[in-house]
Amino acid sequence: MRNLFRKQIDTFVSPMFDHSIKEVDEYILKVELSGVPFKVCREIAVPSDIYAGYLAELLVLSVGWCGTHMHEILKDGIRYQRQSEIDRHIDEFSFSSENFRNSFNHTLGELLRVPGDSFNLRYDFGDDWMHVVTLVEKKKYDSVSYDDPGVEVLAGEGNCPPDDCGGVPGYMHLLEVIADSSNEEYEMMKEWLECWGYADFDPEQFNLCECRRRVDDYQRLIEEARQGFFARF
Repeated sequence: MRNLFRKQIDTFVSPMFDHSIKEVDEYILKVELSGVPFKVCREIAVPSDIYAGYLAELLVLSVGWCGTHMHEILKDGIRYQRQSEIDRHIDEFSFSSENFRNSFNHTLGELLRVPGDSFNLRYDFGDDWMHVVTLVEKKKYDSVSYDDPGVEVLAGEGNCPPDDCGGVPGYMHLLEVIADSSNEEYEMMKEWLECWGYADFDPEQFNLCECRRRVDDYQRLIEEARQGFFARF
């Protein structure tokens, strides 16, 4: 969590929500990890005026990822990333800026408008984890404030794969190994899981309280950082 928070240095001075929007909808989003043998999904209530950059961070944490890898939202051929990552893609890899947008300049309500609309969330450009994020339901909010940010995990199913396990192919291999104690890689794989905090890993387990804690902690850290920053001026 702290490592993820350090990545926010260039953005935490901006608000999490666009309060210039007068009518805010409550969005119920379904987030589902693609390509894995056990279903991994989360249902989240989110205000439509949240900036996509913050939303992406919250979605990553809600699924269960550690959040230290790069990620992006993909919608209609456009890649939504933080500006520092866009600049790196353009400077180092000569990508065209036409396909990129600063995710902290666009809100969720711009990306998804009616139930059934969706976008893809890509996490870890090495392991290349893909998620489908779908708008399930929308209804009107009376107001949104920092005292009650309105971001809440409602339900979920399945455990997030371990970070850095090698994407879907690596995860499939991991599951095969730990399911067979006679496998020659069994002890090594169990030791790796324990070393990185995944002891007794169960792909079907879901802890709603822990999931909510991660999301709540992120919002609290961002708000504390913003308050601390502006208190210096």
